[in-house]
Amino acid sequence: MRITLPALRRAALVFILVSCSSGTSSNDGSSAVNTGGGGRGGSSSAGGGSSTGGAATSGGSGGQSTTSDALNPGDANNDAIVAADRDINSSGDSLGNAAGGSGGSAASGGALGSGGVLASGGIVGSGGGSGGSGGQSTLPAGVTALFPAPGATGVCPDPPLRITFASPPALGNSGKIQVFTTSGTAVATVDMAAATITDTVGGTQFILLRPVYVDGNSVVVYLKSKALTYGQTYYVTVDAGAIRPPGGSLAITGPATWKFTTAAAAPSTLSALTVALDGSGQFCSVQGATDALPANNSAASTISIAVGTYHEVMHVANKSNITIHGPDRSKTLIVGTNNNTQQGTSAGTKNRSLLGFDNTNGLVIENLTIQNLTPQGGTQAEALRMQNCDKCIVRNSDIWSLQDTLLWSGRIYAENDLIVGNVDYVWGTGVAYFNKCELRTVGISGGYLVQARNDVGAYGYVFVDSKLTVDSTSKNNWLARIDASTYPGSHVAYINCQMTGIAAAGWNITGGSSASLRFWEYQSTDASGGSLPVGGRASGSSQISASQAASMRDPTVVLAGWQP
Repeated sequence: MRITLPALRRAALVFILVSCSSGTSSNDGSSAVNTGGGGRGGSSSAGGGSSTGGAATSGGSGGQSTTSDALNPGDANNDAIVAADRDINSSGDSLGNAAGGSGGSAASGGALGSGGVLASGGIVGSGGGSGGSGGQSTLPAGVTALFPAPGATGVCPDPPLRITFASPPALGNSGKIQVFTTSGTAVATVDMAAATITDTVGGTQFILLRPVYVDGNSVVVYLKSKALTYGQTYYVTVDAGAIRPPGGSLAITGPATWKFTTAAAAPSTLSALTVALDGSGQFCSVQGATDALPANNSAASTISIAVGTYHEVMHVANKSNITIHGPDRSKTLIVGTNNNTQQGTSAGTKNRSLLGFDNTNGLVIENLTIQNLTPQGGTQAEALRMQNCDKCIVRNSDIWSLQDTLLWSGRIYAENDLIVGNVDYVWGTGVAYFNKCELRTVGISGGYLVQARNDVGAYGYVFVDSKLTVDSTSKNNWLARIDASTYPGSHVAYINCQMTGIAAAGWNITGGSSASLRFWEYQSTDASGGSLPVGGRASGSSQISASQAASMRDPTVVLAGWQP
């Protein structure tokens, strides 16, 4: 069963993008690991006290009970995105992010906010056109720009609709935003009275928060996956009350005001694809670009993403050798809200992540920020899930959530990434090698960094020359935890890592002893580089030898012969 979490106050979620790392944060866990059939139980904010426990759906982690709502603490000198508080119209656990959306009741008792305000770091890119003709001379009163531009041709097949005003607008809670064919058939409808929608993304069904956001002075409306096709002309209508412009009202009616035509055909060459929010690329969404690749694809393809904030929940399966490349990790963001509770009775690891990849060998993700905006107490919420991912690389990226931030299995190499969370925020079956990464625990004390469920004798998660850091609210955290009676061969190794905010015992081991358990450390230091006292480490963990550490430093040893 899933754990229902207490309502937490809604708060602005602020994340700091650190130039040397990447991460999302995620919260799940208790001091009892895997009780009740494979799930992780619930941990109290006091730093490890067990709550009611319970098995999480699909082997995920249980709920984290805490009073903290700090998602994104950090250095104020770094670039920041502020995802502001969402309007919630009902009580319960807040799952949404950002202000201005209407609330709704979640199946599990949590309020699902919709819509959103992104105070900074929103749509970036010049122009409003999409490669075709058409001006902005006949805009509705109070509107300064529309995307796609009225009369535009050659438009990407997956455009988020964008309505820009002179100052920030607000979102209504009634009326519809619709896209029609020239014959008057509605092909996409967003009902502003609905808190959620159901959509099939990458072959998997998701329950998503209403996909309407406020980015700066613009309202951005995401359509359902594959709603539009190539070589078609469409028009857009906006009911009165759906959007509340500053100091006025807005209604767009009829086929003449906002009409555009999509590109004639899909790209003929798939080895290099481009994504841009302003329509200057072949696609306007990252999911749209991955959808263009054929099933069971193995030909190398690089998807280059222009600077901007992309509101997406993604899923890609059985497509290999994809590189997803951003030009600047602090300015190229994929953000959204997804979690176990949001998916209701059909929830599982496959549909609760922000970005999910299955059987995508040779995947490379670089120079991006990936953030699941699920707030504290919002249940399991992977930011980046990669399963059966062989020879995959994540580098120079920031990955944020609070519960279960990373779920990785296969052979995965991470370098110069920031991973943020507070309970089991690196978990799965492994194997993964982290080189010069930062693991930042935020929002609570007594958090859990890793839960490794690898087989006996197999390697799990190895961290080399990495940093374990905390925000101002966090202390006494655990390097890893495991129920040794269920996962007796769990393997986690920290080699020459700097550590801040770690409990003296270091490791949380329940379920008795296991001769196969390998919780390893070698020459851990404090933040200033001084030797860290490890005499109080938990029984069952080990301070390994120099020769063992040298073996763990070699990625070809950990990753079964693969040199990334």
